[in-house]
Amino acid sequence: MTARPQQQPRQRLAPANAPPPPPPSAFRMPGALRQANVVNLPDGYRASVEPPVTSDGFLNEDFVMDSQAFLCWLADYYRDDLVSLRLIVRMMGMQKPGGTVEATQTKLAELLKVKQSQISRSLKEAGQIGVVVKLKAGTYQLHPRLTLRGGRVPIEPKPGLRVAGTMKIDQLSLLDAIEENEDLPDAFRALRRLPDPEKKPPREDKARARARAAARQARPEEDGTS
Repeated sequence: MTARPQQQPRQRLAPANAPPPPPPSAFRMPGALRQANVVNLPDGYRASVEPPVTSDGFLNEDFVMDSQAFLCWLADYYRDDLVSLRLIVRMMGMQKPGGTVEATQTKLAELLKVKQSQISRSLKEAGQIGVVVKLKAGTYQLHPRLTLRGGRVPIEPKPGLRVAGTMKIDQLSLLDAIEENEDLPDAFRALRRLPDPEKKPPREDKARARARAAARQARPEEDGTS
């Protein structure tokens, strides 16, 4: 019996309007996806895969969430108040998970190299518009609607457990706690919008200084007319 030559299988030509083949990918290799990584979605739903959130690449390996609108507002509202601008930015960088800043006014004055009275004045004015609130001596809270550092904080162990646990701090839980805490100032609890920088009232210390300067200029004229 003579062997017949093996015929090559016919190759089907792709239609002219067919989409190009997908690029090679490790996820399309045989065995790349395991059954444990397969998720069945209901009809009409779709999902996307994203890498996990990480702080790798940030300075000091920390990161915070800041509102872009708040940063623009800071630059406009404190255009004539460098001390307050530096103070808020410094506190944003110092905040712990949950947005708390642990520092006395003396410490903040040393860091900014200004007088403690200037720090006291800036914190008072920032508190009146709801940017920051004093929780206790040496502890301040930045509003999580404006800036927030996420993370986990230690909590006291439950009865019967020797090991203390941790609790995740997120923005929504903080906002709910703020609305429910009646001990906080109304400006901090009800913050939804920041004041218009164009309608900012003059600083009290500058207004007093201008009044004194105007009074000194008026004295010679009064002496000359008498």
